[in-house]
Amino acid sequence: MDDGTTLVVLGEIIVVLLTLIGVGIAGCVLQMVRVRGLLEEVRTDTQESQQVGRLREMVGGTGRGPVDMFKLFKHIQRSREVEWEKPPRKIELIGGRADILESMKALCEKYYLDAFTISTDDGLVVASSEGDAASDAAKYSYIFSEGGLPDDPTVMLFGIQHKGSSLVGILHTEHNIPDTWVQDMEHDAVEVLRRWL
Repeated sequence: MDDGTTLVVLGEIIVVLLTLIGVGIAGCVLQMVRVRGLLEEVRTDTQESQQVGRLREMVGGTGRGPVDMFKLFKHIQRSREVEWEKPPRKIELIGGRADILESMKALCEKYYLDAFTISTDDGLVVASSEGDAASDAAKYSYIFSEGGLPDDPTVMLFGIQHKGSSLVGILHTEHNIPDTWVQDMEHDAVEVLRRWL
């Protein structure tokens, strides 16, 4: 093999080595860009999770699933608005009532509600102003236990504690209920439950 051929072979080997090195460096750079993108996604997800957690704390409940931010905003907006300045009506909830159904209907009248159901956290009806509230109880108790929000803007959910049990209040109303009423409604609901159950 003469010197010219040797130089050509060495030149081709050097070109191949430089090509391999270039491909390796390019692969490393691409991998670094990919890793950086993944880190940015994780950072964004963490920030969003923290924000969602804070918003969930504002409206109550804890959830494990994703939150529909539009529904969350509408829920917060509805809970802050008051359509009128009327106080709850002064209505007797227990005296003169024949049964729990009449007491629940009186509770609806007192707070301008279309319907009010109390269910267990696993979906069984405890008391209701309606004759058949089983589907409402099953659907909304599950949503409440998951920390979700109702898909119906006329529905409002809140927790009730009675005899060591966690219950769910399910309200149907076209009106925006003031936040200050929720505690009063819970108190009245517990009084009704104590009297009849």
